Amino acid sequence: MELSPVTSKLARTSLTLGILGWILYFLQWCFDLTLGLLLAFATGGSSAVCSTVLDFLPFVLWLIGILTGHVALGQIKQTGITGRRQAVWGLALGYSGMLFTILLIAMVVALVTMGVGVGVLDKVLPSFPKH
Repeated sequence: MELSPVTSKLARTSLTLGILGWILYFLQWCFDLTLGLLLAFATGGSSAVCSTVLDFLPFVLWLIGILTGHVALGQIKQTGITGRRQAVWGLALGYSGMLFTILLIAMVVALVTMGVGVGVLDKVLPSFPKH
């Protein structure tokens, strides 16, 4: 009777966190673009705080996935257990998510510093009171 090889739990964790981070990221975007807009309008913007906190959750999951992926690769190299493919995929998902988030933040900062969006309320709501 042959025993099945032991797979690294850290590699599995890295892959799971990478996938879960992307799923939460896409679900958050879908919510923000549909129900989130209506909810923010209905609650006067107080729901935006909850949405902002949830926006950082995938980033944290990807960061932990990257850390566990690197530790798993070291563990696999030392002990010879299986799971290298899972660790590499977890690292790829984590790094791609982090890169995407950093590029998105850089794009928003660049647009804000260039003044894109200034005067949008004047076009949409011309009777909006100015202070």
